[in-house]
Amino acid sequence: MDGGACLVGSDAKSVIVTVKDHAVGEIQNLANRLKDHGMTIKRVMPMTGVISGSVAASKMGMLRKVSGVGSVEEELSAYPSKK
Repeated sequence: MDGGACLVGSDAKSVIVTVKDHAVGEIQNLANRLKDHGMTIKRVMPMTGVISGSVAASKMGMLRKVSGVGSVEEELSAYPSKK
């Protein structure tokens, strides 16, 4: 699934959203609500109850308050970027 707000600048963070058990059946609706809160959706994984994407760092706290969200964590790269 693609969509969400266009994020510009270095403020955007890749995030992993875990879905509460009771909301897994409505994961697509939850993804749409996260999109409405400024998240760009990259993948929706109903089997694992995970939604990945990106969002401005300033909006991460707002995503945590969306009904059905278990957690919102910054996705860390396994390979550090070279400077």
